[in-house]
Amino acid sequence: MITLLAYLILLISLVAARLFGGHDPTVQALRPVAETRAATTAADVRSLNRLVAESTCVGPHTVPYSYASAPGVAEPLAFGPPVEPSGQLSPAAVNGVLIQRLCGGPETAGGPVRAPDRRLFAAIDAAVNGTDPNRTLTQAQWANGVNQFITRDGRFVDARVETRTHRAGTSTFGMRPRAGADPLVIRTRLAHDDTNRYLLLPVRAHDGRVVTLSLRLRCGFQPVFQP
Repeated sequence: MITLLAYLILLISLVAARLFGGHDPTVQALRPVAETRAATTAADVRSLNRLVAESTCVGPHTVPYSYASAPGVAEPLAFGPPVEPSGQLSPAAVNGVLIQRLCGGPETAGGPVRAPDRRLFAAIDAAVNGTDPNRTLTQAQWANGVNQFITRDGRFVDARVETRTHRAGTSTFGMRPRAGADPLVIRTRLAHDDTNRYLLLPVRAHDGRVVTLSLRLRCGFQPVFQP
């Protein structure tokens, strides 16, 4: 899974600011928070240049893409295809996939460019801040929310991936695709005990608290709430 180099530049800048404040960081002190490979096609280069120029991954004409409707979805009500379809990934690689789904980009080198998933962002925001995951988002609210999550609120340097078991009845969200509209996010509960791999990402909420976001990887970053 490839994310554009712009995301890595963005996140390295974030790490440097957090770790070193106003001091000049050394390259040796940085550790990767997202894995990526440089753009290799002319289309990738144009996309990269456009993102750097706009300094945002959601522009005024961005059309949302639904990963819940993408090929490869493995379970009902999943947020998208499995994040680790061919084996376990490092936390940095998982971070990269999450950023790609929130910001868009080429799924594979030279492949079709996919737009960001607006409803994935809204559901993650709802899990962290208790907002309505199905609320109407203006283009500006969507853009500002994603930028803030990636550059400030998501503490990607502290992310980890763990195998966890959640008991039947644990609260979670499901994503129900709809033709011609954003998917519907529904509140539901696990029907049975579930053991799966999770991205555990500390996130600063709007009220200043730091909460740990628990995202099930098999179901495309499906938020599962801590019991």
